[in-house]
Amino acid sequence: MNISVIIPFLNTLSFDRLLWLVPIFFALHNLEEAPFMEGWSKRIPLKIHPTVTTRQFTAAVVFLTLAGVLLTYVALAYVPKPTGYFLVLGIQAILLFNAFIPHIGSTILFRMYSPGVVTAVLITLPFSFYLFRRAFAENILTVNQIWILLGIAPFATVAFAYLSLQIGKAFDK
Repeated sequence: MNISVIIPFLNTLSFDRLLWLVPIFFALHNLEEAPFMEGWSKRIPLKIHPTVTTRQFTAAVVFLTLAGVLLTYVALAYVPKPTGYFLVLGIQAILLFNAFIPHIGSTILFRMYSPGVVTAVLITLPFSFYLFRRAFAENILTVNQIWILLGIAPFATVAFAYLSLQIGKAFDK
């Protein structure tokens, strides 16, 4: 689908409603990733990613997806606006980092499909750029705040990946 068709629709959404697309797109990304991660983690030549079972990885991404939905709900319903927006935009910053390093990077490095790369390129990248540009245009985020979110994203990615995979291991016994 052409992005120029989608942007007018996104422009009609309030910022609160737009932020609900963060966990929705995250769920779509996880749906692409989960069925293929076990096979991919066994085939990659470097062990940059632990070998995981489909059940373990599915449990991990279900946990992360539900956490994303819950955090979005709490942030938009109960947290004062600037801080609540910042929390959900933080999720999107993590997803943006995730698109580049694990997905696009490993696809290029290993010259093979990396589970999640299709949604990373077709959804996460364009939506992230749109969302952050709109947050900046609507004076919701400053340039410095965007850089702060992007600076925290790599560390948060590692921490959440580790935590969720440990939860996944518990469900894989």
